[in-house]
Amino acid sequence: MSEAQRSCLILLLSLVLLLVLFPFLEAMARPILLITVIAGVLLGGVVAVEAGRRHVRNALLLTLVQIILAVSASLLDEGSLGFLVAVSVGLAAMAALIVYAIYCVLRYVLQARVITREQIYAGISVYLLLGFAFGAVYYLVNILNPDCIVVNSARLADTHPPDLMYFSFVTLATLGYGDITPVAPIARSLAELEALSGTLYMAVLMARLVSLHRGRPGHHIPSRNDIS
Repeated sequence: MSEAQRSCLILLLSLVLLLVLFPFLEAMARPILLITVIAGVLLGGVVAVEAGRRHVRNALLLTLVQIILAVSASLLDEGSLGFLVAVSVGLAAMAALIVYAIYCVLRYVLQARVITREQIYAGISVYLLLGFAFGAVYYLVNILNPDCIVVNSARLADTHPPDLMYFSFVTLATLGYGDITPVAPIARSLAELEALSGTLYMAVLMARLVSLHRGRPGHHIPSRNDIS
């Protein structure tokens, strides 16, 4: 496995691990501190795809903004206006960093002349990054309007606060369990956009990448004679 393949695989595994551990990390840390952990993974993703010094510098700048906001929020009371502003701006910066990471990784995939496992790993990483991006926006919208997303109390005993990152990935995969429901127009529009984005991404881009990977020179596609 080449160094580039290893880097993209590490990025993918890091995103999967972050997704699995997110509920536990969120329970143990204040949300603004969790932003710093996510920012580190995203910065590593930009570095992994060899985006160039300018892109790494821009990602590092967004990361530093989030760290400064995390430190500032940790010194404030959770109910204060300053804390809410710091968390809101931090979530907005995190969403911007995720979108920037998506741009860098997707640019790396689309510019490849030959599709290898490296691009497949990166393509799957973009799908996971979409879920994190929408999750950050859901958290931001929920802070600005706490009643925009509600928890079905008949299905969950604990109605506060909603796990919006879980809701994001459930929506991205179009599962629709119904335990968390967007009720405000902005939240519903975001959910619709995320479901559509996830479906089209897997059906169009990922399917195309896998097809090009299977059809590249040197890759043997089994025929009926081989099967028989």
